[in-house]
Amino acid sequence: MSVVNSSTIVIKNAEAEAFNLGSVTQAPRSATSLDLQAASGNLLFEPSNKVSDLVLAAAKFVLTDYFIQAHQSGLYNRQIKLWEALAKIAVVDVKQLSRGIFQKVALPVYELNFKTSAGQILVSALVVEPLFSKTVQNEKNSHAQLDLFKEFLGRVAKMQARHGDQVRGVFLFFDSPFPPAVLTYVEKATGASDPVAKFDSILPAPYNTHVNLVVKLQGSPKADREPEVDPADQTDAEKDLKDQASKPLEMGGQMFLLHPQLRRPKRVADASSTNKVQIIYKY
Repeated sequence: MSVVNSSTIVIKNAEAEAFNLGSVTQAPRSATSLDLQAASGNLLFEPSNKVSDLVLAAAKFVLTDYFIQAHQSGLYNRQIKLWEALAKIAVVDVKQLSRGIFQKVALPVYELNFKTSAGQILVSALVVEPLFSKTVQNEKNSHAQLDLFKEFLGRVAKMQARHGDQVRGVFLFFDSPFPPAVLTYVEKATGASDPVAKFDSILPAPYNTHVNLVVKLQGSPKADREPEVDPADQTDAEKDLKDQASKPLEMGGQMFLLHPQLRRPKRVADASSTNKVQIIYKY
């Protein structure tokens, strides 16, 4: 698998002296929900050219939604190195993947590398567009998606070997329904049956990094998102995904942290206010 298109998203603070992600990570226990809103609202996303809406949403999710949810739920205590690393991100390299040797065929799949100003890759993400399901000639599509994930992890392993476990965390974004084979693989690899390990969610060597699975729920009929397993055999994540499917969704869908599964904290403000980030295109 190779790269056919690439771009960058520069991450900046709208006001250098205003409250930001670094302000929160320096004193997490004293940060309030209003502080978190101020920090996320201070972010600027500046793509070098037009990028996929899903790619922008994924970058935004990692640096705002995940950052906030981890703080409010206490997940940051279990994934502290990843959480703190987000405050150091200065640029996101976006690469569209392709297949083929003599003729490259672009896939609706993107790899995002979140870097510091010094070029260190602290976070890596795989963003899979819904169209991927239609491009894979495989009856067991879920397993084809698992192969895609394993190829991605192979690249992460090489980065870890080259730079001494520099990557603090990885994210995987799929549209609903989330591939059962990928979810099962991650749950087994991270020891999700253990009450503590499931929140650490650490992939073992040669990866040695936290992993978080994100699903984009759509406003489609409930049956489209129900796990194809017996209710008695469902994991907590699958049960939670089924529960989410029964709730009304905003137009265009919303992203939801599927693994590790968290208990949602009480909202102290409208959720839309925590997601206000400025997006500026530079050509």
